[in-house]
Amino acid sequence: MASTWNFKETILARVECDPDFREALLEEAVLCLISNDAEIGKLVLCDYTDATI
Repeated sequence: MASTWNFKETILARVECDPDFREALLEEAVLCLISNDAEIGKLVLCDYTDATI
């Protein structure tokens, strides 16, 4: 059975109810950027900003 939630909605729902997840998402984005994985870092940072603004 296919999921009815898309990825962005799932991230948004999780960020709203779980401050530890919100912090971990930002930390993951920064770690990716530091380790020269800019493409993934930017994608994760985009997910973070979309969910928190």
